[in-house]
Amino acid sequence: MSGFTEGEGAEEFIEALKGAVEPRDRKAKGRDLLPPVLLLAEGERAVAHAHQAMRGLRRMLYPDGAKRVPYAALGPDEIRDAAGRRPLTLDLGRELCVDVPRRTGRLRLTDFFLARDIVEQALDPRAPEPDGRALRDHCYAQRIARGPLLRALWTLGGDSAEGGTAGPGWVAELRRLLMRPLCQLLPRWWWGRRRTRLLLRSTRRGWYADWRRISHGRTAEDFFENAARLLRAERGRAPEAAVGRWEELLLHALLADLRRAARPGRISPWRRRRRTRCVFLLELPEDAAGAAAGERFLERYAEAARDTRCAAVVVVAASPAGAVGVSRAGAVGVSRADGAASSPADGAAAGESGGLGRAAARLRGASGMPSRAPRPLRAVLPAPVPESEGLDLDPVSPRTFRLGPAAELALTGVVVAALLSAPGVWLLDRVTDEPDRGCLGGASSEVVAGRPELSADSPRKQYEDARRLIREENARVDREVGDGGGTARTVVHIGSDVAADQEGQRYNAAVPELRGIALAQRALNDEARNDSQKVWLRIDSRNAGDDFANAPRIARQVAEDARKKGSRIIGVVGFSKSLKQTQEAVRILGGARIPVVGTTATADLMQVDGYYRRVAPTDSREAAIEADFARRGNIMDDGTGSCSPARAAVVVKDPRDLYSDEIGTLFAERFGARPFTLEYTPGGRSGGIAQGPGQDGAARKDSIGELADAVCERVIANPRTVVYWASRALQFSAFLDDFGDNTACEGRKLTVLGGNDLTTAALAGEYADRPWLRLYHAVHVLPAGHPRLSDIAKKFNADYARDFGSHDLWRDDGRAALAYDAMQLMAEAANRAFRSTDNVERSNVQIGLDNGIRKQGASGYLDVGRGRSVPRDKPLVILHHTDRGSEPVLYCGAFTQNPAGRATHWGPQGKFSCPRDS
Repeated sequence: MSGFTEGEGAEEFIEALKGAVEPRDRKAKGRDLLPPVLLLAEGERAVAHAHQAMRGLRRMLYPDGAKRVPYAALGPDEIRDAAGRRPLTLDLGRELCVDVPRRTGRLRLTDFFLARDIVEQALDPRAPEPDGRALRDHCYAQRIARGPLLRALWTLGGDSAEGGTAGPGWVAELRRLLMRPLCQLLPRWWWGRRRTRLLLRSTRRGWYADWRRISHGRTAEDFFENAARLLRAERGRAPEAAVGRWEELLLHALLADLRRAARPGRISPWRRRRRTRCVFLLELPEDAAGAAAGERFLERYAEAARDTRCAAVVVVAASPAGAVGVSRAGAVGVSRADGAASSPADGAAAGESGGLGRAAARLRGASGMPSRAPRPLRAVLPAPVPESEGLDLDPVSPRTFRLGPAAELALTGVVVAALLSAPGVWLLDRVTDEPDRGCLGGASSEVVAGRPELSADSPRKQYEDARRLIREENARVDREVGDGGGTARTVVHIGSDVAADQEGQRYNAAVPELRGIALAQRALNDEARNDSQKVWLRIDSRNAGDDFANAPRIARQVAEDARKKGSRIIGVVGFSKSLKQTQEAVRILGGARIPVVGTTATADLMQVDGYYRRVAPTDSREAAIEADFARRGNIMDDGTGSCSPARAAVVVKDPRDLYSDEIGTLFAERFGARPFTLEYTPGGRSGGIAQGPGQDGAARKDSIGELADAVCERVIANPRTVVYWASRALQFSAFLDDFGDNTACEGRKLTVLGGNDLTTAALAGEYADRPWLRLYHAVHVLPAGHPRLSDIAKKFNADYARDFGSHDLWRDDGRAALAYDAMQLMAEAANRAFRSTDNVERSNVQIGLDNGIRKQGASGYLDVGRGRSVPRDKPLVILHHTDRGSEPVLYCGAFTQNPAGRATHWGPQGKFSCPRDS
């Protein structure tokens, strides 16, 4: 077993631990104190189990022979040897400074090194009891060995640390009289005085005075006199008690140094590189003495971190549960020296018991600096899975730098000097004189979604042909299962009715959704034929009427059929639109505990319960990407061929449409600059509400003509106004008709950014005859033939072209691909249930979905982790509508699983970062 232990809460704990080590908020490592974590392994192989956990964490921090973050680790042998003899912090601090992450600069632990010199003197039985001056001289000698400047000064003053001189005659005498006081005695006196000022008199850095309970100020005594008195007092105590006292001293010194090193800063190249917390890993031995030493360290660490207000460290320890006396029920019994067992009330050592999930929640929820020392978090590791290699942890990946801090500082100095000179000013003027005014779109290198050809067949015939493919595949399932004895289950598809004519096909998703489901059913059943551990799937397609008018009634029928004895229904796919009636249908199915995977419905409000998942990105993700695109992308054409970002926005939405109202509101929030909102409901159905200001200052319009006039007024007032069309595509065509002919904006450039509802009509050339329109619209897939497509997407596009034509209306609009992926997600959950339980019931399918599924799909990488309802970083593409087709100008998200397939930047030379899911 090479990875971290696998089981309940493990992935959640690792994600929380990574978030703690590399916090998104740079101020968190100086503000939010994290409690130490104690992982407890149970069972006969508890020692091996604890070792596996620690080894997995070390590989996460040290994956390729170099540290990704500053960390130090102690194994059971090291802790056992040190128990009661020397502080563990000695080894931790020493290892922390070894092999720091590349190009981040060395850790300056000045206080820790000083405390280490004092403690090593105290632990040396041959060393005499020093007074303050002797202790200062000893520590300064150690400081000289670490510093080239002080060492050079000392050498100038004499050949030995005792002040010996070199050279014959008057040269040696001159050195003794002049150089020794100047290069040896004066620096040593000043160094000792500065230690006293910083550690005793300073209120900001005087942690030693706080620890020793000495008042700050000029009345404070000499630091080395106080340290010598402490050293003499501790030599008279029991060795174990003295070691504990030295542990406290070292921890306070080390944490004070790390707190200063972790302070956020944007000017210092050293501070800019301190983006992570340091990590301490301890693998406690199974013997009582070693385990007790480790637990005492966790106690003292928590107290020292609270005293020094240091939040820059993550501490994780692992131990066999028997060594610390913790049962699975959470009882705690830390062994004492006299053999008695302490109770959980005995203090911080008792800690808090729970699973990895609870520990993850506590790590994520840590906030601020507590008034009392945080108690260690005790988390019981899940029992190891037989024959399992454990979780394969992705290493932490903090930002890397091309230059070290010293090199960057030198380079900055050179650049500043050049800029201050005349050539530097001239060069800066040349570089910054002309900002980028190129318009987004028009890149000849991009693959374009070409103009499709409308089929000669009627919409009803295309719809029935797709249903026929499903019926034929269902008949194949009956034959194969009857002959071979395989396992078959039924997935219900709930879709809308087909459009009445060819024009309506541009606004209807019934046909492409059925085609995607038919292609997925055929591919999945081919896999079931080759693998007896996979389930054959039948499709029960049910028509919910025009615009899903009958969706709630159909959902009730499905729920009733699923409750019947012998029902083979395992789930539902479909719902291509976010409407109030589809939302209600999802709520009904969830109440019946039927798993649902949505296709192209994107509204966040569709998520009414834990039984609903989807494969399309949500409105919140789409609005965040589109708002960023409008704010930063050069999309506003000034008529001369130059473009600039939008300065204002007009949002058009339908308040009675679930999708339109939500995405319009979200875009307005993300865009900022207080966009003006226009509300329009088709047919002028104002419901008796007077025209005028609505909620949040929105203006209601009762006709398309009034809407076009209102948009025109805004565009005239500010030519750099983008129109965000959140309403449906059918109304957009009517709006363009009025805007171009019946408003004062005739002939004026208009830039429109729309959601994926405009995609099919745009790809079909619905808006191609309007040269004054600059249109950008969202879609969920890249055009066929694009180099970023995964192998799965390429195969899907080839299969679709073979069955329905390479110039089909819906080949590039993503609806078929999303329906295909919805079936893939449902089938993967069913196959997992079949392999693990041999019982493909709806409850087992839901468990498979709850546990998380990661799978490559035709529309992108389906990373639906535990507790998620939508794939993480699901791809979104923005197309620019041109005469030769629609070209991608932005694509963000995980198109494939490997890092090369993840689009993280957009714009010219990738200058803008893509928004990412949390």
